[in-house]
Amino acid sequence: MLQLVSFLLASLALRAVPSATALDFGASQWIWTNEITNGTAPVGARAFRKDFTAPLGKTPVQADVILTVDNSLTFYVNGGEVGTGGDFKFAERFCVPLRPCLNVFAVTAVNGATAPNPAGLLAAIEITYTDGTTSTIVSDTTWRASTTVPTGYEQLSFDANSWTPAIAEGAYGIAPWGQVAIPSDPPVLSLTNANWIWTDEVVNGNAPPGPRAFRRTYTPPTGQTATSATIIITADNEYSLYVNGILIGSGTDFQVAQEYTVTLTPSPNVVFAVYAVNTATTDNPAGLLVAIEINTSTPGCDCTSGAFLITDGSWKSNTGTPIGFQLPGFDDSSWPAATVEGAYGVTPWNTVAVVSVSAPITAIAGAPLSNATAMAA
Repeated sequence: MLQLVSFLLASLALRAVPSATALDFGASQWIWTNEITNGTAPVGARAFRKDFTAPLGKTPVQADVILTVDNSLTFYVNGGEVGTGGDFKFAERFCVPLRPCLNVFAVTAVNGATAPNPAGLLAAIEITYTDGTTSTIVSDTTWRASTTVPTGYEQLSFDANSWTPAIAEGAYGIAPWGQVAIPSDPPVLSLTNANWIWTDEVVNGNAPPGPRAFRRTYTPPTGQTATSATIIITADNEYSLYVNGILIGSGTDFQVAQEYTVTLTPSPNVVFAVYAVNTATTDNPAGLLVAIEINTSTPGCDCTSGAFLITDGSWKSNTGTPIGFQLPGFDDSSWPAATVEGAYGVTPWNTVAVVSVSAPITAIAGAPLSNATAMAA
């Protein structure tokens, strides 16, 4: 009972505090292990830890975390996996409850590719206390680093005192990483980092005419619930967009993208599905371009987690449009990865305008009917 009362008081304290300044990487350093030579590091997985004990008289309640790694990451707090990330250009945002005493932030960071190349970890963590005050932890040489990933290194009981301090590679904004997109509430989204994609039928920039199906499934971090998504989308030539089976909107001009805000009902996964049509009668350019920012909530926390999804090789594509492909329970495990045709701005599409759409509209000809599991705001 005492623990329950303490939790309720902490939650009330959080809700009484005005919103803090937006969290950013302004004071963070790109860090890595001591293997860096001429700006490159060996490929493979490395482990990083930051142990945090609150100042005397302070009791931490939650952490608002933004984090990215070149190339991919798995993030843990106090031994539990919180989430993953796979593109250093986009930060992952996590909101997690904390213990009243020692807390451990741990990252398995992977430098991909087949030969030594730049590698780095970038983090900023805002701690909120029961009295409403905050403090910030950033990635710097106070983090511990290991050239191996020991079993159980993310646990509270693990002793990392023998690990060496992380190496600082430079302040946020340095080359080769530059600026990193950070999920925010409310979202600030653009197509800048998205790619034009299509099926694997593209040859010399052209694809056969007709409808095609695309899917991207998002699984919220452990213990979190997806609450909303902001989506910017366009297609050459036209599309209908579905979220968890419900029709969200359609577009018929690749030079104009539509922006939707979708309120999500609780579900284990969020499925974004697109019925896209190359409307010409002969082979010609065809493409789909999407950027999504999805927000999630954590019970007992008063901050928002977020992640970016863009059209890239993680999307699934199908040269047909199977019945029910837009529904959450559809099995797309046999679908091949979408083909990346080029980054936003590439010819023949160049840049596109973005317009906000406040309500769902009629599906394009041939597109599936809707299934009401999400709602466009």
